[in-house]
Amino acid sequence: MSGMPTVKLARPIESLKVIQTPTIVVDVPGSPSQDNIGQGMPAELESQKQQYALTLQTLEAVTANLQLVYEKAIIEHRQAIAKLAVEIARKILVQKVKDGDYQIETIIEEALNNAPTQQNIVVRLNPQDLARYQQIQQQGDAVSTGIKFVADCGIGPAQCVVDTPKGKIESLIDEHLEQVGRALSKAV
Repeated sequence: MSGMPTVKLARPIESLKVIQTPTIVVDVPGSPSQDNIGQGMPAELESQKQQYALTLQTLEAVTANLQLVYEKAIIEHRQAIAKLAVEIARKILVQKVKDGDYQIETIIEEALNNAPTQQNIVVRLNPQDLARYQQIQQQGDAVSTGIKFVADCGIGPAQCVVDTPKGKIESLIDEHLEQVGRALSKAV
């Protein structure tokens, strides 16, 4: 039996009784021993656990704030893009009107289609547009039955106002652009 530990006793063993199940303690460097676990490690572990929980709460709050900033930035960028699109359209329309690159008859027809009634209608136009439209009428390409056309210096080129007994229809460039802007803003 070499290698087996032996114990020499001064007296012979008269009785044997197992009081507790023996435990084996392995001491690993860097880990708390059984003696240290009961002496402060739970407090240290609890402290670390609280620090981790606090760090997690902080990270969750930061994440929520970043999400809000991101969403706000996206909305602001979309609104800025919508405004920019309307401004680009405005500049293009202004240039087209300046160049005379528009069809006044189409503008008048669209306004008339939106009129609540088709009787006793007065269409007010810019004097230059009225002259253009009268030329189109003479060629027979324009609708004019029961409609009175009037020159109005207060109305810009490529625009018209239709007066009816039930109300007024304005076909104004700025109004159309504002409608487009509102539609784009709602889509955002």
